[in-house]
Amino acid sequence: MKMNQLIVERESDNIRRMSRLAIFNQRRFWLKEEEKQQTEEIEIEFNKLKLEEPTLKLEQQNLRKFCKNFQSFEYYNGEPICVNDYFIRILPVGLRCIVSSHQGVTVLKTINGLKYKFSSSLPGGSIKTMIGRCILDCILCANTVYIYDIMQWGKMDMSEQVAELRYFWIKGHILSQLRQDQESEDYIFEWIPVIPSIHELQKTIFPYTKNGLLFIRKDSYYFAGVNPECFIYQDEFTDENFKEECLKYKFDNSITLTLCHFQNQLETRDGYKIAQYQSSKNTKEIVDAKVTITNNELVLVDIKDPSKFLEDPYSKIMFWKQLPRLKIQ
Repeated sequence: MKMNQLIVERESDNIRRMSRLAIFNQRRFWLKEEEKQQTEEIEIEFNKLKLEEPTLKLEQQNLRKFCKNFQSFEYYNGEPICVNDYFIRILPVGLRCIVSSHQGVTVLKTINGLKYKFSSSLPGGSIKTMIGRCILDCILCANTVYIYDIMQWGKMDMSEQVAELRYFWIKGHILSQLRQDQESEDYIFEWIPVIPSIHELQKTIFPYTKNGLLFIRKDSYYFAGVNPECFIYQDEFTDENFKEECLKYKFDNSITLTLCHFQNQLETRDGYKIAQYQSSKNTKEIVDAKVTITNNELVLVDIKDPSKFLEDPYSKIMFWKQLPRLKIQ
């Protein structure tokens, strides 16, 4: 038992070291983005404290690098869960995005490359709040931005803090400030609530379309790539598209992807464009993935670098193949 415990502790230490390296690379990326933003000449015209500027598009070469900085999660593998160690949240259906505020401008960048500038009550997000800086990981649904996590607050790197402190900081420092001027803003900011217990799940009414039950360890850090300390579970109560997904994966142990109508691109269910492809007979080789055609559908078979995806492909395949029951301790 002691030997097994030592092995588990060593593996945990290795994961922590890898997460620290990912945090360092992520922080370096955002610092470069900040320097690039400062060198650009941005002309901003305020109309009643709102920026009337058209939606921009991220450069394709920077889009993949940008998407690597999101924290993603594995799918539930059937092992028992001690719920006291986890935060439980219901994810909304929408686009993952990064919201950053600095020098009087709030910038929203989505995983499919859209970029929009506006004013907000975030620190440094408008003329009224020029001082400070904030970077949030969010999910965009229509004109509502659901806050998933915080990455930076002022000069403090929040990704180095545990989830318990990050969530406390969001509720205590961000939500109270946003709700004061919510009616006059372009986007409405909302918090993805933490559910007290599994038993409260069916009693709770959510103002958005449910997209799975997320478990996040209270002592986990935020780092880019697949986080082994947070995972997602889906069933008919936690995912409103569960039946459609079951039909899609019931007879196939691969991930079926959507083919864009206007471009030769593959994208996931949440709209993240994975890669472009060139037509061939039965097999399509992509930069990051191998795809085959089954029943006139494009099916993802193998992935060279899972860190480039927002979902962990292997655990997703196994989850939909086995559909394990949720085991709570």
